[in-house]
Amino acid sequence: MRIERRQTPRSRVYRGASVVFNGRQSVLDCTLRNWSDSGALVRMSDWIALPKTFEIDIASGSESVRVRQCWRRGDDVGVAFLTPEQCQPVAPISLDAMRKRRQLG
Repeated sequence: MRIERRQTPRSRVYRGASVVFNGRQSVLDCTLRNWSDSGALVRMSDWIALPKTFEIDIASGSESVRVRQCWRRGDDVGVAFLTPEQCQPVAPISLDAMRKRRQLG
């Protein structure tokens, strides 16, 4: 039996989106698989190291949300939405640093 730890119920969705980070220089396709008032499940098209915080641009509109990565299982990433007070400018990450992160797992 699975214990539900979410604070708010999530609705199943299937929406195209993009994960954006590194000063908007890195844009990766993804799919939103579920959504709630506090977070979402993002399915990446391929495994890649992601920063702790990033943006999600939703393809069906001009909406963009800032998120924090909570967990990761393969290509699935659980994220929590950040409030404006929690959002901080994020310095770009060098390609070498991203490669090292990926090697460390």
